Amino acid sequence: MPDKKPVTPLAQVLTEYLQAHNMTQPDLADKLNWSDRTLRRYKNGEDVLTDIRELKRVADLLEVPPERLGVLPQHVPYTPDQIDPTIAHVWKLTKAAKFYEADVVVDRLIRDITGFIRTEDPIILRKLSSALHVAGYVKGQTSRDPSRAYYHYHEMEQIARILGDQTLINIALTYQGDMLQRWGRVEEGIQYLEAARDTTPQADKAARGNGIQLLGRAYFKAQRIADFDRCIREAEALAYDVDAVSSTRGQFTPGTVYEEWSRSLGLQGYTTTALDYIDKATKLFSQDWNRKRGDMLVKTAKAMILVYGKDVKQGVQLAVESVRLCKESGNVRLLERLYGVQQYVDRLARETGDQASVLKDALMGPVEY
Repeated sequence: MPDKKPVTPLAQVLTEYLQAHNMTQPDLADKLNWSDRTLRRYKNGEDVLTDIRELKRVADLLEVPPERLGVLPQHVPYTPDQIDPTIAHVWKLTKAAKFYEADVVVDRLIRDITGFIRTEDPIILRKLSSALHVAGYVKGQTSRDPSRAYYHYHEMEQIARILGDQTLINIALTYQGDMLQRWGRVEEGIQYLEAARDTTPQADKAARGNGIQLLGRAYFKAQRIADFDRCIREAEALAYDVDAVSSTRGQFTPGTVYEEWSRSLGLQGYTTTALDYIDKATKLFSQDWNRKRGDMLVKTAKAMILVYGKDVKQGVQLAVESVRLCKESGNVRLLERLYGVQQYVDRLARETGDQASVLKDALMGPVEY
């Protein structure tokens, strides 16, 4: 009888994690950015993982002390060659709406690339710009503090200007503007967004379209409705001429445009038209590579449309489902929209209660002749 293979620390941790989280092996392989076969061999002890950096990465993702995997506590930084695969992995996690995991990986990535910032190598600088892009996006989704994302986009802009890459400059300016309007500094945000539109004519269509859509969002917040309408129609035309996987990493598609449009219509009280647009967005996201994130977007938007359209019961039911999805994934930014829904429902309840009291007083009071 052959000897049993020794149980490695990694095999034990993988087995425990699967059991504790009621997770399938394919799901765990996806979380770790491994193939199913690779996971199976490590879990069964058929292969022994000795790469310290990879063991530390696994420990970070599974939230276990690195010592459990035989890794000494000293930090082992990423090398430049590891930056691109790590960036691709983070975008993959955001696509699957796994923002908690993405946040863990991106924190380590940014910590490790800080030492490369002073380089003049354009290849490394482009990697750094891409890393700051994904870091800004993740922080924008996982933090209620827009300054955390803004910082990464500001750093991205500095590198993009050294490279002279108008697409990267456009993206950096666009998201700095978006973070500023989210921060409440709407007019300042509009200045950044207009600069993205006006100073980067050679940026690719995805970046320009995304910037125009978010400029429209800022105009709407500033109550410049005619400017919003112009932007959203321009963004719609560009969205149909952009590949799903583009410079904006799927954050700008026809689905995102219709979701944006539907929310603005709902907030203006055009409930029927808003629901038509959210139906369009839903169909587009169902065919989209980013459909899990799209599902959260359309559920949140539809909840807002229904509540503001006075179908409070159905809207709140949908909002509760959206809250669950957002909390499971770690998407704080969409939760902010749902806090807004809660505040609106509270205000309706107060107003309705006041009017009910007026009617009740009239009914219970004495008859006047």
